[in-house]
Amino acid sequence: MKPVLRGRGRRALTGLSAATVAFALGCAGALAAVQPAAAADGPHGLPEAGLDRPAPPRPSKATEKELRERLLAAQEHNATREPDGSARKKPGVSPYIIGGSETTIEQAPWMVQLGYHDEATGDSYFCGGALVAPNKVLTAAHCVAGLDWARNGAVLAGATDLDDTTNGTLVGVHGQWSHPRYNPQTIKDDIAVLTLSTPLDRAWLRLAASHDSGLYKPGTTGTVYGWGLTSGSGQLATKLRKAQLPMVADSTCDSALGGIIGEDVFAEGSMVCAGTPASGGDEGTTSPCNGDSGGPLVVNGRIAGVVSWGVEGCTAKGAYPVFSKVSSYTWAAQPRIDDADLTFDGRTDLLARTPSGGLFQQNSTGNGLTQREFQSHGWETASWGLQADLDRDWYQDLIIRDSVDGRLYRSYLDHGSWTWKWARMTSVWGGYRSYAIPGDLTGDARPDLVAVDANGDTYLYPGKGNGEFNAKIKVVSGSWKGVKVYGHGDLTGDGKPDLLAKDSANTVWLYRGTGNAKDPWSGRIKARTGWNFSAIVTSGDLTGDGIADLLARDPGSNGTLWLYKGTNKASADLFAPRVSLGTGFNQYNLLF
Repeated sequence: MKPVLRGRGRRALTGLSAATVAFALGCAGALAAVQPAAAADGPHGLPEAGLDRPAPPRPSKATEKELRERLLAAQEHNATREPDGSARKKPGVSPYIIGGSETTIEQAPWMVQLGYHDEATGDSYFCGGALVAPNKVLTAAHCVAGLDWARNGAVLAGATDLDDTTNGTLVGVHGQWSHPRYNPQTIKDDIAVLTLSTPLDRAWLRLAASHDSGLYKPGTTGTVYGWGLTSGSGQLATKLRKAQLPMVADSTCDSALGGIIGEDVFAEGSMVCAGTPASGGDEGTTSPCNGDSGGPLVVNGRIAGVVSWGVEGCTAKGAYPVFSKVSSYTWAAQPRIDDADLTFDGRTDLLARTPSGGLFQQNSTGNGLTQREFQSHGWETASWGLQADLDRDWYQDLIIRDSVDGRLYRSYLDHGSWTWKWARMTSVWGGYRSYAIPGDLTGDARPDLVAVDANGDTYLYPGKGNGEFNAKIKVVSGSWKGVKVYGHGDLTGDGKPDLLAKDSANTVWLYRGTGNAKDPWSGRIKARTGWNFSAIVTSGDLTGDGIADLLARDPGSNGTLWLYKGTNKASADLFAPRVSLGTGFNQYNLLF
């Protein structure tokens, strides 16, 4: 008996149609396309929003017909890749989510169908996945690794049925990431993220955090979803199905699977089991099976597991289905979910403003910056600026303070007109001494804002996910006088965004994120001393490795800009030795 990946199934189906993408303010986690009211004339003195900014990717170049054909081909002709990398073969007859029941997409609005078909090679795969942002899907690496999803993939959302011709929305794939250590021999690190060509107006799920150990307590109930193969006919289930499974202790799973397969294949820490021992047949067995790969195991509203593998036939007596343990991979996957940037390549870019108000952009190359490109005039009244995707639509917003009226403004992409617009941010005062938008500090998957006033009081503004913020929470009383705050992303490798605070003595302190709004940081760690830089920029991951980085400019006439590459170490070694990105950056009086 050998382990089998839980993807693939086949079925002859009628055509699928995609509804036109419509954007509206939905339930918690959905794309917030209803924007806050804009000021009548926008910020005083600033140019038209988005003037000469990079055009966002439009929906997939593939036609709706081409996307539909890919998905249908994946369903009709889907093949199996063996865990040992051997030649693909037709799958044997395998059951669907055995012992489960039919459900609807309204009950699981984040579920999507993934279809891959390469006409040239004949490779066809069908998997499940879950939306974890409006344009991000979490799935299994064995559904993604080694394939070109942008060229050959299709994603169907909003459909209960495989052959839904009314409610489904078809989109293409812009990019993909699978865990770099994914091993088809051992099936370890079986986790991946797809970036969709178009954000979807649907609810999404959060990933289990590194501290969510309670989700995996044996006996805790999780629910798995999918369209796996039907028993006896070798066909995919015609409707979405679900099954409730109790979490299983690692030792129990390791012992059971080792006895059936005859070797040690269960990797404690990176894999997890859920369910009850299979009965040896359909009756008395509850389990995901072929065709369910990549689908989520949902526990208490979070994705605790991703369907990965199981024994051949899925019903071998005593067997359990195996999932990738998401809490062990949030540190790697979450940066790929939050990777909004100006050029849509997963690497943050630099904006620089001259005293005369000229705005320039320098794009990341992964280890440096391109030559500057002029964007527009008229930015001289911006007293500071930040980049952040406040509405989680993948398109980087620009947040600035206008020195004329002292208010905060946000440049965002309007999905109705497909143009950039300004909106005044009414929920945050414009008179704070320092601001930062590190990311989701409260555990609700929405970016939050931190602000420090002149008295040293520090406030956390929980994000609403639409460019505005909820009522402020005081998190520091008086002790941060003279402190400036920075941060954008996870600096310590635990999947939670962190904050940097530079005090009046130019000492930089690391505050590790906890995901708890009432106590958002753990004890501080001294990261650097003597940082008297004239500018510090924390816009995210400049190198593209999924780890947040930092840029800093020397105060002297040389104006050297330094890259401090993140290391994911919560210590004085927070950054690797700095690398010069060039001189002359003192010609700018604002970097962001």
